[in-house]
Amino acid sequence: MSREARQAVGQKGIQRQMTIVHTRVPASLDRTHWFPPAADAPATACGTSLRTRTLEETEALARASFTRCGITRVADVTELDVLGIPVFNSFRPAAAPGLNTVTSGKGMTAAAARVSAMMEAIERTWCEQRAGEPPLRASYAELCASGVPALDPRRLILKRGHTWTEDASIAWWPVRELASNTEVLIPALAVFVPFPNECGMFRSNTIGLAVGNSPQEALLHGLLETIEHDCTAFGETLKSGWNIRLSSLPDAARELVGRFGQMGVNVQVFAYVNDIGVPTFFATTDDTQAGDGMLFNGGAGCHLDPVVAVTRALTEAAQSRLAVIAGAREDFAGQAYRRHSSYEALREMYEVWSSGRPTADFDVVQSSSTGTTDGDLEVVLAGLERAGLPLVFATELAPDDLPFSVTKVIVPGLEVYHNDPARLGTRLHREMVRAGLTKALS
Repeated sequence: MSREARQAVGQKGIQRQMTIVHTRVPASLDRTHWFPPAADAPATACGTSLRTRTLEETEALARASFTRCGITRVADVTELDVLGIPVFNSFRPAAAPGLNTVTSGKGMTAAAARVSAMMEAIERTWCEQRAGEPPLRASYAELCASGVPALDPRRLILKRGHTWTEDASIAWWPVRELASNTEVLIPALAVFVPFPNECGMFRSNTIGLAVGNSPQEALLHGLLETIEHDCTAFGETLKSGWNIRLSSLPDAARELVGRFGQMGVNVQVFAYVNDIGVPTFFATTDDTQAGDGMLFNGGAGCHLDPVVAVTRALTEAAQSRLAVIAGAREDFAGQAYRRHSSYEALREMYEVWSSGRPTADFDVVQSSSTGTTDGDLEVVLAGLERAGLPLVFATELAPDDLPFSVTKVIVPGLEVYHNDPARLGTRLHREMVRAGLTKALS
């Protein structure tokens, strides 16, 4: 581990070097036979990601994994909505308390949406902590005194009002730091979902959780999701970015916007770009015909190719809308205020939220995609380093005989303020001070 990385993860007073041993049951199979060579395949026909297998190959392997993942069925819910944008639901009745038993998938085609729903359910299966794999319990002070590489939990943007101290005993899990290729312990709360909120540090979440046909693919998608949340936190808080002219969108995105418009659903598309340089689009929809506050919906997409990113945002907005219509998910309790508020009041809130950005054509955001998974990984990691975010941690969660990689990616310093206003990091706080939105810390 480099001196800079050692300082960043808080390795203090080292007297001896300890080897971190992962507590997972040893692999029963060599999983290398499952994965194709380094990904140099272009984006698949679904148009929303880079994939190293065809949809048909992925679906066959996903179906073969249903039993061990507890997936009981996959349903086409597209026709519940008037839009006709493909959305499927997967059902996993034995999901751990705190996770939805229903997960959704979207796409430009029915096949892409169906596979997306399957992969989402597989991803959620393996983010749960497995029985017989207890994490290490120790305080940060104990780990540092023993010379064990451990991430200072404060690097993860702890929640305001937390009670964590360096002497608090918490659960830790080994992850891989990509630049140095070393194992480092981080709070297990940042890895598994659900997981007890120890010391009120933060709620466990699925940000950075991704499934892929290969480890590289899962890593890329996990990184893009963490950056998507960071970009959205900056864009929403600072009202930065652009309101994109719908007439300037690429063909596939314009066709999706047309489907919304034909049914009286207004669409706006916003582009966010921050110091990492990976574009994120956020699409909002307002069903003016229904006049229902629950049908103010949105979706985000992050990708080096802005066409992929905006298409993903629009299909996710359709998925979000259909999740409300289908009513099968367990996580709507936190949105009860929308059900009990008037449409007019929510529309006023939406207009305030969406105003204040300059209008621009779609080509204001340029593509930096290489067209390959490995190439895009290099571009994304370079962007993080330029932004002063050199530490990237990842851990494999899937068993070795599963034909997919399920990875949790953690990038200390990336923001989640739009999801949890009690967690404000230094990068966003600095920009809020510059914008006059808050005061500098004394």
